[in-house]
Amino acid sequence: MHEMRNQKKARSAEWALELLDRCEYACLSLVDGAQPYCVPISHARMGMRVYFHSSPQGYKAELLAANPRVCLVAVADVHAIPKRFTTEYSSAIAFGTARLVTDPKERYEALMAICEKFASTNPHREACAAKAGAETAVYCVELASITGKRSE
Repeated sequence: MHEMRNQKKARSAEWALELLDRCEYACLSLVDGAQPYCVPISHARMGMRVYFHSSPQGYKAELLAANPRVCLVAVADVHAIPKRFTTEYSSAIAFGTARLVTDPKERYEALMAICEKFASTNPHREACAAKAGAETAVYCVELASITGKRSE
């Protein structure tokens, strides 16, 4: 991984993890030979693991099965500054390895974390997480590294 060019903008790993938590989505970059592929995901983090759900079939599932190395990017606090021809923003970039979650307990906990983040007021979230069947794949990204940046 390359070092950030402008170290004045660098933020701690803890800061980057908190940013990842508060973003409603992140972009998941996958490897397809020489062709990059990036897709938005709704995610929830538990420690150094990021979970998301998906269809068990399709291009994303095929790419993750073939090469589990991924990059996650989350961006928040974006404001254009026209007078300075720039934009202020906060970002986090994480690298890791994705795997399909097969353990029922981990799968339920991951789905509950996603439900708590995105549907905390829905009284049916526990039942929904418990009933999620084969039509719902759950993936875990084991984070190997994360960096944060604040451009002001």
